[in-house]
Amino acid sequence: MRDRSSVRSRSGGRGNTLVVAVLIFLALLFFLLDFQGVMTPVRSMISSYIAPTLGRTQSTIARLGDIFTGSMDVQRITTERDALAKENSDLKGQIIRIPQLELENLRLREQLRIEKENPWRLVGADISVQTLAEGRRTAIIGVGTNQGIMVGMAVISRYQSSPPALVGVVDQVGPNSANVLLVSDYSSLVSVQIYHGDTVIRGVASGLMERDAMLHMTEIEREGQIVVGDSVVTAGLTRLFGPSLPNSAIPADIPVGIVKSVGLEGRNKVAEIQPYIDPEVVRYVWIIQSDVK
Repeated sequence: MRDRSSVRSRSGGRGNTLVVAVLIFLALLFFLLDFQGVMTPVRSMISSYIAPTLGRTQSTIARLGDIFTGSMDVQRITTERDALAKENSDLKGQIIRIPQLELENLRLREQLRIEKENPWRLVGADISVQTLAEGRRTAIIGVGTNQGIMVGMAVISRYQSSPPALVGVVDQVGPNSANVLLVSDYSSLVSVQIYHGDTVIRGVASGLMERDAMLHMTEIEREGQIVVGDSVVTAGLTRLFGPSLPNSAIPADIPVGIVKSVGLEGRNKVAEIQPYIDPEVVRYVWIIQSDVK
């Protein structure tokens, strides 16, 4: 009895040989046909069917590439945009800061100039709040005990071409802020004086409730020679006039104002004084921390 596996092996081998022979024959046939030009229409027809599919495939691949590249471009553009936005913000901050620095520099130069011309040590401060109602004239400044400010210190300022002039006295103080009683307040009392050669005429300057920014000088000796246009300065004697006055150590010779009119009030002369500076227009001040450098 023949082995069936052997038979199948031989038959399988003959089948494979036959397939190879057929493929070789077909290859030769196609080569001959193509050589003779017979396959050209067939190849063109096949190309016409394959080309659209191949074009769509290539287009899809190109779009995918564009999407990938575009995604990377969007990320790059977003990063650059954020960097430019930050740079723009920083530049705007610098532009805003430049005028502030210029103003601070101007104020510092002015402070140094005042200190050079006078025996004062100054502390600068912004006025944050002003109370200007019913005869009250007060202001809050942004320095306090932490900056060495104490009750009774003189507060001066400058406005346009005016000299550094008295605008108030510190009457309340906290750690980082203080209340200033302006010279135009009706409760303000400051000892002042006028020089006439070897003669010194002293008195007290107070605010006027009904006359904004004008001061009233009283306690003037009847024989004192005062004329319109005289310059009025501090006398440095405020604390000697009684407990009702601020316990002040205001230095002498701080400019206050100019005499606008002179009259009599009982036995004594009185004068109306136009301050060198209207306290209501002041936005920055210096506190005289000491009159001995």
